[in-house]
Amino acid sequence: MLADRLSKKVAYGALADFYAALLTDKQRELLAMYCNEDLSLSEIAGRENISRQAVSEHLNRAYLRLDSLEAQLQMFTRFREMRDAVTACLHHLSQVEATADTSMHLDQAQIILRRHMTSEEA
Repeated sequence: MLADRLSKKVAYGALADFYAALLTDKQRELLAMYCNEDLSLSEIAGRENISRQAVSEHLNRAYLRLDSLEAQLQMFTRFREMRDAVTACLHHLSQVEATADTSMHLDQAQIILRRHMTSEEA
């Protein structure tokens, strides 16, 4: 059960990275406290001076909105697919034995892909 809650927090935290601007201010704020700061519903309720039930309702509406946005736009799914493709390309490039003529180009391709992966993860 704990793993499920943790997975849910991580998953919705990742979706929020893509779609937070499309949530209400309150949903964005509460989701950040819950997913990023790892506060409990009770801790958030105390901080916001609202009921635990109100926190839960705001979060559930945020989850529904995030699910709907991902179903329609598929940005997170495409990001993961692209990240996996870049990782596969890096793996394949690392298996190539370059000649003197191709070594610089191979190295540059790997640098570009790694830089892209690093900037996407930040």
